[in-house]
Amino acid sequence: WGELSPRQLHWAVVDAGLPKEKTKTFGRRLFWRDLAYFQLHSFPDMPTAPIRRHYSLLQWSGDDSRLRAWQKGNTGYPMVDAGMRELYATGYMQQNVRMICASFLVEYLDISWVEGEKWFHDCLVDADVAINAMMWQNAGKSGIDQWNFTMSPENGSQDPSGKYTRQWVPELKRLPNKYVHKPWQAPADVLKQAGVVLGQTYPERIIEDLRKARAVSVANMLDMKRQTLQHIDNGGYDIIVLPDGTTTRVFTKQEYRLDKSGQLLPPPLKREPRPSSPSHPS
Repeated sequence: WGELSPRQLHWAVVDAGLPKEKTKTFGRRLFWRDLAYFQLHSFPDMPTAPIRRHYSLLQWSGDDSRLRAWQKGNTGYPMVDAGMRELYATGYMQQNVRMICASFLVEYLDISWVEGEKWFHDCLVDADVAINAMMWQNAGKSGIDQWNFTMSPENGSQDPSGKYTRQWVPELKRLPNKYVHKPWQAPADVLKQAGVVLGQTYPERIIEDLRKARAVSVANMLDMKRQTLQHIDNGGYDIIVLPDGTTTRVFTKQEYRLDKSGQLLPPPLKREPRPSSPSHPS
């Protein structure tokens, strides 16, 4: 009782005759939801096992203490901490913030996406096995639609005013906007005036060199792929086995594309724009 099928929702919106700009986001989310259910139907172990089966050989180097800091919102990166604290307190987190927190876990802490999937499933009040698992598979690079981006934990682009961060990380609320997402860059007098003592009132960063941390994550990925070259095609794209035994290639991020000898493939050449047709006198 009280349930509507996606077909009912889709056609009710179509029949309402609303302009496309008002319905396109809703439509994409509805189709995305059904895609998640289709994937879970096809891969029932999707919450715990990589769809790209050879990714089970990927070595993760993150440790339990960092996982706990991420879960509780004590990483020292205010945007990540705000999202994780909101999740734990309310059972909700906005989509773009989810991407930041997920990227931080797998790309910088180098902790398995399975740990993120389990924590989100435990915390979300509207936890959905299919949708949650699909998001984490893609964030962890083992899903069908591997993320083609990495979200920065420090630039604050999703919270330019700092309002969201100050709500969930109140110990930083007196910092000016310039430093609320990067308190480690604030001068000593600014920190003192804001009542912030890094390492006491707010955690120090659990990793300081983001570039170096991500390099470890990328190196682990490439090591795994060089062990499983039989699972890539000539373009460096991963090949997966479908439930019926057939195979297909799936999108693979450029920095992970190898040739059959295990060497990185160069980016494809950009196509030259077509010259405009010469005009002819009438």
